Amino acid sequence: MFKRLLPVLPVVDLEAEVGFYSALGFTAEITYSGFTSLRCGPVLFGVRKPQSSEYHVPPWDLAWQIEVVDVHAVHDLALRRGLSVLKGPQAHPAGFWTVQLRTPNGYLLTLEGPPPAPGPR
Repeated sequence: MFKRLLPVLPVVDLEAEVGFYSALGFTAEITYSGFTSLRCGPVLFGVRKPQSSEYHVPPWDLAWQIEVVDVHAVHDLALRRGLSVLKGPQAHPAGFWTVQLRTPNGYLLTLEGPPPAPGPR
């Protein structure tokens, strides 16, 4: 019955948010007045400018997480691209690893993935 989830995040500065995700490897698929869809592999979502200035960006209670193959590689890429890294790679009590970034529009983006392979990093 259901095929996929396609969230759309409200943003004030559309171009800055698209640039942020482009720096992480996402590409813009569809763009039209005030909206852009972003894709990286199977991950697809949209960003749009809200119609009302009364809408809070980001929404107070939104948790935004994306699963990745290698948390350390994403962290290294974010640093090389000059993105806002809030927390570097760290183990989560549930057994996976996370890194946290802040997007230009204020979203807290948590990237989570498997523990690193044993050996030197």
